[in-house]
Amino acid sequence: MGYSSGNTSPTDHSDVPDHAPAHGTVARMGQVEPVTWTFAQTVRGAIATLAPWLVFIWGIALLSAQSTATTQRHLSTVEDIVGGIGSFALTGGVELAFVVAPAYFVVVRRAPGITRREAFVALGFRRMPLRPAIAVTIVGFVAIISINLLYGYLIQLFHLQLHTNSDELLQQARYAPITSLALVAGAVLIAPICEEIFFRGYLFGGLLQRMGLWPAALLSAALFALAHGDIGSLVVLFVFGLVLAYVRWRCGSLWPGIIIHMANNATAAVVIVLALTAR
Repeated sequence: MGYSSGNTSPTDHSDVPDHAPAHGTVARMGQVEPVTWTFAQTVRGAIATLAPWLVFIWGIALLSAQSTATTQRHLSTVEDIVGGIGSFALTGGVELAFVVAPAYFVVVRRAPGITRREAFVALGFRRMPLRPAIAVTIVGFVAIISINLLYGYLIQLFHLQLHTNSDELLQQARYAPITSLALVAGAVLIAPICEEIFFRGYLFGGLLQRMGLWPAALLSAALFALAHGDIGSLVVLFVFGLVLAYVRWRCGSLWPGIIIHMANNATAAVVIVLALTAR
């Protein structure tokens, strides 16, 4: 899809993308549309989003690690329901932090001549043929599940003392099952959409303007892993981010990655439900 620069002022080059990219740029973009925001906007949006987020999420992770030895009280049904509603609402509010920079730089600050539809398409909200979409989604999901299983096997094989967020959530489910399921519901329904918009739509797409596929994929995957504040799952989250970046590059659309992300997070819900019914 071509983009017109409209009546952009020639003195305002920092915030206006070049909509006639060189051949090399098009080649490394794969199936990703030429973005409608600049590399400088990508960097500014990433810093504005991730700097406070990393302080927040790693602070929570450290506090959680220090409180693991404390005995947790089993919540009453009413307390658990209230906690579940609050947890789901909090998850939605927190995850929306990932949408602010894309909304501002891609939609609000879009260059003259760029329609909202073109901006959303550049972000990754575009159609793709059904069969390739299904094939890529299935292959990507199988790859992620295989990585998770291999990672769990290696932890057991080498007796590594690693505790993931999923492990902590499973422990929490023993005394607050409804709250735990609400957190998983937020992770399945809200987090994949917000995180894919930011990490694979906005960040990865913006990085491709100046970087090749794998440097951009590696950097976006590293930030994606760090943003989860999950020390025990850093490696698998990093590989997860790489797979999702490649799916985005290969398909151009965010939808396969969103579905893979949702399906992966839904496995945690299945594990928790099975654990609760087995009691």
